[in-house]
Amino acid sequence: MSEWHVIDDLLLASNKNGASDLIIRTDDRVRMRIHGSVVTVSPDQVPVQNRDQVKSMILHMLRDHHIPIDIEEHKSLDFHYSLENVAHFRVHMMKTNGNFGLVARIIPTKIPTFDQLHLPPVIREISDNRNGLVIIAGATGSGKSTTMATMLQHIITHRPVHVITIEDPMEFRYSTAQKGTVCQRQLGEDVSTYAEGLSDALREAPDVIVAGEARDREVIQLALQASETGHLVMATVHATTAIGTIQRLMSAFGLDEQDAIRERIGQNLKAIIVQKLLPTPDGKGRTPALEILICNSVVRHFILENRFSDIPKAMEEGTTIYGSQSFDQHLEQLVHKGLIDYEEALANAVKQEDFVMRMGRDTQV
Repeated sequence: MSEWHVIDDLLLASNKNGASDLIIRTDDRVRMRIHGSVVTVSPDQVPVQNRDQVKSMILHMLRDHHIPIDIEEHKSLDFHYSLENVAHFRVHMMKTNGNFGLVARIIPTKIPTFDQLHLPPVIREISDNRNGLVIIAGATGSGKSTTMATMLQHIITHRPVHVITIEDPMEFRYSTAQKGTVCQRQLGEDVSTYAEGLSDALREAPDVIVAGEARDREVIQLALQASETGHLVMATVHATTAIGTIQRLMSAFGLDEQDAIRERIGQNLKAIIVQKLLPTPDGKGRTPALEILICNSVVRHFILENRFSDIPKAMEEGTTIYGSQSFDQHLEQLVHKGLIDYEEALANAVKQEDFVMRMGRDTQV
């Protein structure tokens, strides 16, 4: 690297300490998110940064950007940055009270395995689908991107496929020494919009398309079209349950289109994985809590008949055969295994009163 900057030291320290995010704001102490908790760095170690110093950090990370950017003219900005052989970073710059702030999400250079992420075997099976729609849902910071990257790594390791991704910004990098290959397109740099990227992808001989975030009508329409024409389409949605994910997709369409779009979702959906990251009892890590919907014939029938309230029971009853599970079902398992505390599980349960009954009073402390 031709030059080094204090932001590089801070990013290096964040990665070394296992942080997921580095948080910097003008006239505030530097902070890192470690195992889900925000940790404040002592001013004795890192002085409070003024406006010009934070601006200098952002300009340093943008110095090799494909087009010059006047950050004074932007209220927010998303971009990626790399420290060679260390990690990649997804950076969000924002104006705050007229000053500058930034949040850098650490993206490891090595994509973790299913086992390292403590993901159940069914996630690998979902990755083996050859067509249809797979949704990974969850709140910001829930590990959606990492889970999807692990699934893609599995796909290109075992199958000679052509994968097209549309990303904002680009995060994980994929090896070219695998059976399959990944063509990564970054929003704003390689393609103007998600919709444009998806439309292009259909002409680029793909086997797998990663559609980014399915948040508007056009993107959802194109994702469904691609899944209907024999492609495996993977997308993310900001939702906290499997049912909420389906309803989020449907909400992009008018009332007169609901029946038709529900039918298309029911016919093409393969699975929904909803993820949360919860702190372990020792405070030294986080473990994923997952809701997994496998769109078998029973679940498909409930979707087509608009019987969403029947789906959670179908997920729980399908655990042994299909590997599906509700959030509360998995939370119960995690408590029994000692991977999370009961109080943490209860706070994250979908139906808290039912969860208390499910666990039994003897589990409370």
